[in-house]
Amino acid sequence: MTIVQAELLGFVELRVGSMEVRVPVRKAPDHSCDSHLAKFAMEGNSYAILVKEKDESAPMLAAVEQACEDAVRQLSKKLLN
Repeated sequence: MTIVQAELLGFVELRVGSMEVRVPVRKAPDHSCDSHLAKFAMEGNSYAILVKEKDESAPMLAAVEQACEDAVRQLSKKLLN
């Protein structure tokens, strides 16, 4: 299963340089998040934050925030260079 085939749960808006980028949040296939609750993933020109489950608990929100920070770093390299 590719990133774009995973169930769409919503979006987060991130500032990358002077751009606003909408990053999809998708439910991860069972094997793709390993031990992470959430992680940023890229496949070619597609990207998303993959989460283990739809959950608004404090640990999940912290994991999504961490994934957002990773997304900004990786998207900065891809979009600004």
